[in-house]
Amino acid sequence: MSIVMGAIMAICAVFLAVGATIPEWFVIAGRWLPALVSLLVLRVVALPGGPVRWWALRAGGWRQLLGGSALTILALLTVYVLSVLPVLILGTAQPQPAAALGQVALALIPTIVLFSLSTFGEEVGWRGFLQRTLADRGFWRASLTVAAAWAAFHVPLHGAMAIQGTIPWLIAATSTVGLIPLGLFLSAAVVRFGSVWPAVFAHAVPLSALNLISNAGDLPPGTHWILTAVTAVLLTGAAALLARRQPAADSARNGRMPSSTTSAIGRVPPSSNQRSNAAK
Repeated sequence: MSIVMGAIMAICAVFLAVGATIPEWFVIAGRWLPALVSLLVLRVVALPGGPVRWWALRAGGWRQLLGGSALTILALLTVYVLSVLPVLILGTAQPQPAAALGQVALALIPTIVLFSLSTFGEEVGWRGFLQRTLADRGFWRASLTVAAAWAAFHVPLHGAMAIQGTIPWLIAATSTVGLIPLGLFLSAAVVRFGSVWPAVFAHAVPLSALNLISNAGDLPPGTHWILTAVTAVLLTGAAALLARRQPAADSARNGRMPSSTTSAIGRVPPSSNQRSNAAK
């Protein structure tokens, strides 16, 4: 993890030092840093199973791949819809027009497939390699550690983008905090289906709860934090449901690593479509 954090901090510092705005392509390409570092570790340590095992790439067949991915995406979208209901009921926010939501729905699947080329790099590094490395801690401790590391990875990027004026400080803060419950949810999906692919595709969903609101830019800070808190509670609840329903076969596949293997890698590090989704 220290290598990944050092790399992202150094790169963001260079952009700030030269006064260059962080480009969109770096936000997308930067998601591959965790995968590249974990791949380096796998080559140096020569862990049994290689990337297929440590990146949790086994899909268990097309039916499980598609079914698990569809269920994870549906659960995530449901959370986002339920999250905006309180602020809509309070009258502090307005929903997106039906026509705009219809356009998003039509492009949803191809957009997810396209963005998954980027999110794959984060998911195999965080929810694949690091999650398996910490498996002996149990689901919640391991997932919370991974989620916290994932959020910390985004602090330099979100901070640099806020300094440059690409995103407001409020969005930078709420987006970073919101990554922790999202990380728990994605980890639960990996554990539930024994594969990283559902998390890859769910992570590629091109919107957040904030994107379902038409006047998001006019919302007061309190409303932003309420929306973030509600989303966090619902995502954590969804993670608990997914993790509790972990099948025996998947549990065995995601089981604890031998203590010698875990200790060998435990000290070695294994992550906008729209403004609020900048580095999700």
